[in-house]
Amino acid sequence: MGEAAIRYIKRDYSTWTALGPGGLPSNPFGWVVTTILRAFKRPDPLTVRGASNSSNTWTLEPRLAPRPFIAPHPVPHRQLSGHSTPSLIHQIGGVIADEARRNDSLLHLGRSRLERRGDALYLSDPSLADPNISRTQCEIAHVHGSDGSLHVVMTEDDAQTVISAGWGELHPLAGRPLIGLPESYVLIYAPTSDHEVNCIAHIVRRAVHTACITGPCQ
Repeated sequence: MGEAAIRYIKRDYSTWTALGPGGLPSNPFGWVVTTILRAFKRPDPLTVRGASNSSNTWTLEPRLAPRPFIAPHPVPHRQLSGHSTPSLIHQIGGVIADEARRNDSLLHLGRSRLERRGDALYLSDPSLADPNISRTQCEIAHVHGSDGSLHVVMTEDDAQTVISAGWGELHPLAGRPLIGLPESYVLIYAPTSDHEVNCIAHIVRRAVHTACITGPCQ
């Protein structure tokens, strides 16, 4: 292995560990796994397969800021720019907690199965789960404490609405064969203002609303 390759590996490993904790151990083994997974990344994170938008009546105001830069590593899926402040991260975590309290007969908080750390919002009864929610074992949303972004599971049409309005993009492994993530597994960009927190709360409420296969889940 040449010196240039060694320098690249060291630089890439350092960049990856700086992203903070995620679904893989922060050690050389985790880096090897995420490096292998890069070969399976979807080519277009802005187009949701299966989205029609023909009957989608849910609207979302456009996000005015440019899209942040996203790390090339699929796990953890994180922003490289546009991070939230600690105060805003606390607020967006409160959005998740408030949903669990407001709908305590349907929802609960628990450790994220996808991130393997931190709280996630879950649908409590698996028999009610929409197929996309079933694929994440009833996990609807979780917040990343390192940058303030979120992963949220939505319907295909709603995921495309979020992406088209500039609020997020698909996980690079969403809908990929053998990985297990639903097609509509969306990264919501970290809020940079109180107004953006309110808009993201609107997105989370919509994800909760559509989580049940039987109809509005509220």
